[in-house]
Amino acid sequence: MGRNWTPGQRDAIEARGGTLLVSAAAGSGKTAVLVQRVIERLTDERHPTDADRLLVVTFTKAAAAEMRDRIAAQIALLLEEDPYNVRLQRQQILLARAQISTIHSFCSELVRENFYKLGVSPDFRILDDAEMTLLRNDAMAQVLDEYYALSDPSFLELVDAFSAGRDDARIVSTVETLYEFVRSHPFPERWLREKAALYREEIPASQTIWGETALRYAADAVAYAIALTQNALSLMRQDEAIEKAYHDAYASDLAGLLDLQARIAQKDWNGLAFACGDFTYEKLKPLRGYGDDPLKNKLTASRKEVKATVEKLAGLFQESELECAADIARLAPLVAKLFEVTVRFGETLDRLKQERRAADFGDLEHWALKLLVRDTPEGAVRTPEAEELAARFDEIMVDEYQDTNEAQDMIFRAVSREESNLFFVGDVKQSIYSFRQAMPQIFLRRRAAYPPYDRTRDVYPASIALDRNFRSRAGVTGAVNFVFRQLMSVQTGDLDYGEGEELIPGASYPPSAEPDTQLDIIDLSKGDEEEMVRVESRHIAERIHRMMAEGLLVTEDGVQRPAGYHDFCILLRSANRYAKEYAKELQRLGVPAWADTGGGFFAAPEVAVAVSLLRVIDNPMQDIPLLSVLMSPIYGFTPDDLADIRIRERKEPLYIALVRAAQEGDGRATQVLRDIEEYRALAATLPSDRLINLVYEKSGYPDLVQAMENGELRLANLRLLLEYAKKYEGSGFNGLSGFVRMLDRLEQQDADLASASTVGGAEVVQIMSIHRSKGLEFPVCILAGCSRRFNKERGDVLLHPELGFGVKLRDPETGARVTTLPREAAALEIDRGEMSEELRVLYVAMTRAKEKLLLVTTVKDAEKTLGKLASRLTEEPRLQPYVVRSASCISDWLLLCAMRHPDGGTLREMAAALPGVTVSCDTPWAIRIVSPPAAEEQGQPEAEAPAMPDQALLSQLRSELDFVYPYAGLRGVPTKVAASDLAAEPFSFQYAATARPAFLSKQGLTPAERGTALHQYMQFCDYETARTQPERECERLVKQGFLSREEGDAVEMNRVQAFFASPLAQRILHAKQVLREYRFTVEIPSGEVQPGLPETLAGEPVVMQGAVDCAFEEDGSLVIVDFKTDHTKDEAALWERYRAQLALYRRALAVCTGLPVKECLLYSFYLNREIRGEGMG
Repeated sequence: MGRNWTPGQRDAIEARGGTLLVSAAAGSGKTAVLVQRVIERLTDERHPTDADRLLVVTFTKAAAAEMRDRIAAQIALLLEEDPYNVRLQRQQILLARAQISTIHSFCSELVRENFYKLGVSPDFRILDDAEMTLLRNDAMAQVLDEYYALSDPSFLELVDAFSAGRDDARIVSTVETLYEFVRSHPFPERWLREKAALYREEIPASQTIWGETALRYAADAVAYAIALTQNALSLMRQDEAIEKAYHDAYASDLAGLLDLQARIAQKDWNGLAFACGDFTYEKLKPLRGYGDDPLKNKLTASRKEVKATVEKLAGLFQESELECAADIARLAPLVAKLFEVTVRFGETLDRLKQERRAADFGDLEHWALKLLVRDTPEGAVRTPEAEELAARFDEIMVDEYQDTNEAQDMIFRAVSREESNLFFVGDVKQSIYSFRQAMPQIFLRRRAAYPPYDRTRDVYPASIALDRNFRSRAGVTGAVNFVFRQLMSVQTGDLDYGEGEELIPGASYPPSAEPDTQLDIIDLSKGDEEEMVRVESRHIAERIHRMMAEGLLVTEDGVQRPAGYHDFCILLRSANRYAKEYAKELQRLGVPAWADTGGGFFAAPEVAVAVSLLRVIDNPMQDIPLLSVLMSPIYGFTPDDLADIRIRERKEPLYIALVRAAQEGDGRATQVLRDIEEYRALAATLPSDRLINLVYEKSGYPDLVQAMENGELRLANLRLLLEYAKKYEGSGFNGLSGFVRMLDRLEQQDADLASASTVGGAEVVQIMSIHRSKGLEFPVCILAGCSRRFNKERGDVLLHPELGFGVKLRDPETGARVTTLPREAAALEIDRGEMSEELRVLYVAMTRAKEKLLLVTTVKDAEKTLGKLASRLTEEPRLQPYVVRSASCISDWLLLCAMRHPDGGTLREMAAALPGVTVSCDTPWAIRIVSPPAAEEQGQPEAEAPAMPDQALLSQLRSELDFVYPYAGLRGVPTKVAASDLAAEPFSFQYAATARPAFLSKQGLTPAERGTALHQYMQFCDYETARTQPERECERLVKQGFLSREEGDAVEMNRVQAFFASPLAQRILHAKQVLREYRFTVEIPSGEVQPGLPETLAGEPVVMQGAVDCAFEEDGSLVIVDFKTDHTKDEAALWERYRAQLALYRRALAVCTGLPVKECLLYSFYLNREIRGEGMG
């Protein structure tokens, strides 16, 4: 295809002999490789594969659609070169049937195909997040009520272990978390049995899964303390006096630490517990004249860090093995009961979903597993259905494999051919979805088991690494490599960031005059301490303004161009909470900004007003919603207006006061009450989505919000509310009251709905979460909010995927809660897992940048912060894993790395760090410590003398401002009208709710619907057949879809027969030509649409459209026939009702056909005769 693939990419494309795992670094072109592999499999001359024999699984529907489009585009390009290639033509057709989808789409199709084997409803639907939240709450309430009613002592003890307040929030949260986690495993109940068994094993604490976790942590902590102490002993040799005073104490510390290390290696739990608790520190000898000596300060800070580390270990190993065993034994029945409640919760939730013929995504996976595998004592065994399905696919390709879970991985294995035709692509360093049960360990296990691919041997399974980055400048990739060489290890990060993981720059960019990576440290010690968002926003605005003013160039398709605001992206760890604040501050400072957040639907002002209006329609006696609506742009009441209304009826509901004001002649109050009455009448019969749509049309609220700031987003949110109402109605519920109750429950339970998110390619700086940025790239990336602290608070109750359940138990003597080994181990592993994920989040953030990476952090006191961090540095080539996991925020990591960078001299000097901590790096950084810009100085340039106006421009502006639109009188006149609307009487909302409710519609068609059915029969029937066999013709129309079965049954055949027996029908049958449902478009003067216009405007054209039921040519002229089904015996009234409409038809047909119209008449099916009137021939 003309692309120069790297050797690694070429191997990933061409290796076909077995299972492959491709570890694709950020920007390495993995999607292009995956597409090319598909193309080359489809076009392989010796061993071709059809498109529908490939299963390609992606992480999102958008990624699946992109993949399909790219494959289709490549096939189209090949067909342009070889248009008569039959195989390519075949693949182009088969691509529509190809399985390119998400795992859930694949499972859904598989389940619907085999619903009868699984015993599920074939028409099940997928619940959205809002419905699932409500169902989970209902299920949990039922389960807890059941157990409380039983007064089960073990359950009550479990509740007591969880109690932290007046409700069951903690146990509810734990059960739901456990339920979601176990469903990520293929056999949840087996997992629960295995974990429960851990608490019943009578083995020493050091040999339990929790003891091993604690010992691993202790090993890292002691190794860190030993490194600090050895480093101190080495440094003090630089000064004889210091060494003489401090050496013995530090040597004693080292001996004690080495003893701890030996006990950890021997798994001597009791000895370690005693040694940690009894660790003693020899007193330092006095040292005179060294008050502010940097070496002395470094040594004392280092010893202080060692003491803190040992103190943590003493807290961890405070119990003997016997005491730990007793705690575990006490936990065993609690764990068993927790697991029992979780299973019961799952059963109850499944029943509620089954009653609604509904499912969630987890159900799809487990239904598919039920079809594909069986759980046996020997392990999972594939079913005949799995064998049959595996034969359909020549290869299974999985994108973003690092984000799969155990259940999904089991599905991939089950549909493969004994795991010999799998192709996995992913990057474990970008696995940042643990909250969705992603398990990067699956990827790591395969990578550890698969040897590197060797094309000369072609042995499988194998792994391939794609390490060339085609996205970023060398300065950016160099910064990423430098940071993660320091931070990422097996202990913290799940892998060693070394030669196989480092990014190799592969993109070509023009030389840059300044470093591509910049670290700005905003030091608040030299100014007023302000809120971080405002300080960073001002600094970022200043940097963006400066870069734009200096003419920053970015590269697009190999060509440089001036940067625009859309080339900048600000990444935040917590965008939902802070992005809008950054955007608001940037906009105030003159930088157009857009906060791309996913939540906050109910908090959006336009949604709050719309929901308040719905609440008022449901029940107008609610004061707060009514007040919100009255003061909204819909009605525009001011506080003074409402005070005048309210002061008359202070103790009555606001609605009563509004009624009284209307009775006293307040016109605006009268209009509000009239609108509410109309809406309430409509709400009695209309579905909630149709009601909302009508409210939008009548109130004009969507038009109002478009005139506000971010009008496009506000309008999208209103449309989203309409979509949520449609989903509610589509789920089997009906009516406004139910929809409002659902919204109320969601708000009460602090649940939210996804809000609209659209930037529409606008020229703005985007602000988004790091998670949302995954898969995207930007010329300039600004990582902000780095000093926001990690959440390391751990409650009394903890749950870990591998270590299970840990809780603080109540001491029977004191009543105080004391920790247990399982809880401490769970806390350690949760902390390690979260820090590993935070590292991967940072990796994703830094690898989004193409040309410039700006890291911004804010510290309260730079000198103090840097000095504290510097005490953790040693001369080793990378940071100790214990130091990495002990960081309190991303800023700590960046500052530790920056102090080790050759360009971090300013930081090392400020921190009084010793020179041995520096590590070599080939790429430069720009590292600055800056003071926050004063708020009053930003955006307020010095006053300048007023410039003299440009007289020519001023004259032109005046001319244009004085312009008077010549057609202003036509405001309100539509540009296009329907003939039936012009002739009809004005619509009245009085009759808007006269349509029958849905439950009455089940009894048959309405009279209007029966009349429509007869009109459709006359439109589509064959007149010759209908004249002799009307029933047979009706049956044909039903079979061919012109009429529904209900409509066919509603056509009254006796009236059809009467028509064809009439003289009028004979005239039609003998006519030269017959026009049926003849549609026309003509121009008419606007004066006929709106009488009373000035003569200069009355002749302006307006488009009129319509359709004539029937017209036939007779003696060179047309006769117009309008069929009517009105139930009336008054011929004169019927004629008068439609006379104007017939006149418009006459005029239109004469223009469109060029034939004169000699006669217009009505045919009444109710009266079975034609009706004529004066002036129509």
